[in-house]
Amino acid sequence: MLSSQSTTLAARIEHWPIAGSFTISRGAKTEAVTVVAEVGRGGHTGRGECVPYPRYGETPQATLAVLQAMREPLARGLERNAVQAAMPPGAARNALDCALLDLEAKIAGRRVWNLLGRPAPQARITA
Repeated sequence: MLSSQSTTLAARIEHWPIAGSFTISRGAKTEAVTVVAEVGRGGHTGRGECVPYPRYGETPQATLAVLQAMREPLARGLERNAVQAAMPPGAARNALDCALLDLEAKIAGRRVWNLLGRPAPQARITA
């Protein structure tokens, strides 16, 4: 999807309290820390988020910095299909890819799964 309009990027860290705690074998959390990416073009806004994991050497601050470094490439026309090559794998790339996909769907007036050629999501019992 090529566009003559510039794409903007806003990114921030959000802290979400967890009622009680979320405990797994590696430890317990009392809040979820997410990094949110919002991309805008032509009056539309796409949103994506990620959870940086220390286990993979990621921090919220470093993830935010990686996202902020993408402002200029996006303004110059970097599109979603080029993000894989432009960014290292990780939480920041995930958030930006999701935000760009959301933006693309909104501009096209379609659902994300339709753009990806996938069936609509359905409810699943997980536990």
